[in-house]
Amino acid sequence: MTYFCLAMPGFRRLRHLLICSAAWIAAPGIAAPLPPASRIDIPVALDQGASITIEVAWPENRTPRALVVVVPGSGGVADPYLGSELKRAAYDPDSRGGTTASLLAAGYAVAYYGQRGYALPRTCIRGDTPAARAASFVQHCVDYRLRAGVSLSSITADTGRVFTALREHPRTGKLRQIALPFSEGMHHVSVLAGQGAIQPAGIVSIGGPQVPVSHVAWYQTSREHFAALARKAFARCPYKQLTVEKIFSCAGSPGTPPQLDRMREFAGGEVLSRDFLPLRQQMFRDIYRLGLHDKVLPENAILSASFEGHPMPVGWNLRYAQEQQNANKTTLEQLGPYTGKVIYLFGAQDYFFPLPAPGPCRVEGAKTSAPADCSVKLVDGVSHGLEDAGGFPPGAVLDEVVRALDDVNAAAARPEGQVR
Repeated sequence: MTYFCLAMPGFRRLRHLLICSAAWIAAPGIAAPLPPASRIDIPVALDQGASITIEVAWPENRTPRALVVVVPGSGGVADPYLGSELKRAAYDPDSRGGTTASLLAAGYAVAYYGQRGYALPRTCIRGDTPAARAASFVQHCVDYRLRAGVSLSSITADTGRVFTALREHPRTGKLRQIALPFSEGMHHVSVLAGQGAIQPAGIVSIGGPQVPVSHVAWYQTSREHFAALARKAFARCPYKQLTVEKIFSCAGSPGTPPQLDRMREFAGGEVLSRDFLPLRQQMFRDIYRLGLHDKVLPENAILSASFEGHPMPVGWNLRYAQEQQNANKTTLEQLGPYTGKVIYLFGAQDYFFPLPAPGPCRVEGAKTSAPADCSVKLVDGVSHGLEDAGGFPPGAVLDEVVRALDDVNAAAARPEGQVR
């Protein structure tokens, strides 16, 4: 996956507050898009004159089994596999890492959309190289005036409007909706489903944390995963210093290139000392606390970002980070009385938050319980968005996603009260 980096003035380079999300970029002319008959665009009016356009793709020559609504993560754009897509010689704006073809082949219609402030990339991207396409996205696909007002709660509200628009549209209104949220998208879906503001027949979450988003922000910013990995490595290998690659080897964990880079950042170079480990961990925890308590920024300050090395002057409003820090309910607690089937899919190599144990969903230390029909599955060999080292979900993993969708779809189709 490709991740937006957050840069907050006055936060001393605090760069990762739940920014584990990806975006979609298209390159017109490189590959043929879906034929017009297989896709419709549905505009959604928002407040302040803003709008979102939903793209719905349809399986050929058959009535869709259900409508899968792909909810983007915190980056806000529809393709979870952006970075890898950009590097392809023949870029297909409809691929989304192979997700579209897999869902259509399985008989599902699929809806993609980006958050407010993003144009449909197929309408605004130009360029023959990955760098040119990324630059084109930053320059031509982002309405920075609208992004300056985006907060966590406004994303939740807009997500609800998307589901409502699909329910009210004559082409999609009769189709059973299944939510497919990526990463932070699960926060928005669980809030809305728990409140009854949306009624998806089922939910399949990809990399959507069960822990509160406030905990995710702390976990990422303080580099807790990499501190724990280093502690494990030193416990197993009796050396005073370990190289970054040796840390992964001693810990018995495969290190992907992004993970190696994050560990280098944590270590402050290619080598980490056993004695220096507690100091590095404390430094990153202090960075998080500085960001949390910083009083310098005005109420309506904006958060800048970067994309593929290209600066973005506006990513979100400061309220986005503030609301993250105060979002203390787990997604299981947020789901509350929701009665549909829920499946959480996690890559076993995901390092953005602590992974739950596979099996039935559990709410630890809370007054509420998990939905009755809720389970966790860990998928070996892949990371946050179920991508492998090459940046895409392998075919077998896409099959796993389809099986999960089939499972929640079948559960929704059972007569009420029927035992499984």
